[in-house]
Amino acid sequence: MEMINKYNINETVAFTGHRSIDPSKVQRVKQELRAKVKALYAQGVRYYLSGMALGFDMLAAEEILSLKAELPSLKLIAIIPFDGQCNRWNYRDQGRYKRILAAADDSIVLSDGFFKGCYLKRNDFMIDHSCGLIAYYDGGYKGGTFYTFKNAKAKGKDIINLF
Repeated sequence: MEMINKYNINETVAFTGHRSIDPSKVQRVKQELRAKVKALYAQGVRYYLSGMALGFDMLAAEEILSLKAELPSLKLIAIIPFDGQCNRWNYRDQGRYKRILAAADDSIVLSDGFFKGCYLKRNDFMIDHSCGLIAYYDGGYKGGTFYTFKNAKAKGKDIINLF
């Protein structure tokens, strides 16, 4: 995975979040995310890692893409846990995934196929290659978002939680 080394860790932030966001909160989350990204951009953060999961990951990726006209040095890097990540999703979600992936500045596929723990490996990769995390985390004690939030905190990463 030498590819990621071309991105300065101090200029890179990762996303983590739940698969579902209360529809009544989506606009607020988008607005807060945009404001945080603009503030980070002013501090020199240019690269954003998305694990491309349904929910917050893809919402955040779309917001990064929509900000690129205003913030020209902004870059979206898709961190894909395994080739074919979206193959079992419904047609609409597959289309959304493929549109984001096509517009991303780079993508890194971590495995040729699915294996137990591949999502956690992806999350570890994103933490290890970023200086911070933008999360949509409800404080629960299970799942990938909990795992990623806890590990980022343990490694002293800066965390912004939009929940």
